[in-house]
Amino acid sequence: MTIRFLGQSGYVLKTKNSEIIIDPYLSDSVNRVAGRPRTLPIPIEPKKIHCDAVICTHNHLDHLDPDTVSQIKNKQLFITTNEGEIELNRLGKDNVVSLNVGESTVVGDFEITAVFADHTVEAFGLIIKAENRTLYFSGDTLYNEKLFQIANYHPDVTLICINGKLGNMNVEEALTVAKKIGAPLSIPNHYDMFASNCENPHLFADHIDGGFIMEFDREYQL
Repeated sequence: MTIRFLGQSGYVLKTKNSEIIIDPYLSDSVNRVAGRPRTLPIPIEPKKIHCDAVICTHNHLDHLDPDTVSQIKNKQLFITTNEGEIELNRLGKDNVVSLNVGESTVVGDFEITAVFADHTVEAFGLIIKAENRTLYFSGDTLYNEKLFQIANYHPDVTLICINGKLGNMNVEEALTVAKKIGAPLSIPNHYDMFASNCENPHLFADHIDGGFIMEFDREYQL
């Protein structure tokens, strides 16, 4: 499996036969709506997305972005929350699967499970399994001891929010959760897209065994 970091909590995951995208924020819509410009270039033109599924972990602009969604082909499969499905339907997308926490679906080589997240709107994290690897994506979430139960999935990699604002864990909270989960590799995210909502990823990666920082728009082999 390869994984490409798109900034914020966006990723592209690829196997030999399948490809999925998680939380693609590929516009400057937050700036248009809230006056917060993106600090990173747009790594993929939305109209060039050709994957097996787009996953939006909740209905916020930097995760379910209408400016990105509107440019993606109409028959694209989306996976999201119940609230996210309503928004995607409003945007003209009808090939949508909604997941509740604990529910799973299979897309190509990927087994995708929605897991607990505690955010300001309905949201889920993700357990994604493929090619003998298990990855945990926190999505957006506040600190909650229920997150410790992710350890039961025995993830090989944890990718976790650290910005500490707008309904997300701060660095110390993310360190506590990541240590309880105990993945061999722990990667911070959601720290880099907006100057008003950023954090130093080294404060996380340098203080946990297996801490690692992904470079923006770079592909890694897992």
